[in-house]
Amino acid sequence: MALVALLALTLAGCSQAQQVADQAAVVAKKAAETATKDAATAVISRAATAAASDAGVTLVSPPDCTSDLTLNVAKASAKGDVMCVGRTTDRKAFKATFKGSLTDAGCSGTLTVDIEDREPIVIDRIKDCSIAQVVGGAAESSDS
Repeated sequence: MALVALLALTLAGCSQAQQVADQAAVVAKKAAETATKDAATAVISRAATAAASDAGVTLVSPPDCTSDLTLNVAKASAKGDVMCVGRTTDRKAFKATFKGSLTDAGCSGTLTVDIEDREPIVIDRIKDCSIAQVVGGAAESSDS
């Protein structure tokens, strides 16, 4: 009888351990997805800010960016849209839109930067564009 009770406790413990392991895996996956999405968004934010700077425009602060990305965490890649908005030091509206994909090897797609009262800046190739650079803390941005 005691052996049956011990076996039941052991099996219950294994079940709880599996639940904890499953929950940890879900949390880890979510953290990896968030890190990948944040890195992709940061790359585009930096590229957009650099494009504005190259055009002689200074932003009041880093742009506020949102994204609609499909992620592949295993490949550290993201595909979709990133939109950033901000304001220039001379109070002009700033908007940057990226449509494409980002990986640890680079980016493909188009970045369009719209600054109020100016012609749009269209960048077909973002220089030094890598999610891995941001995760590693070394991203610098764009080339028009």
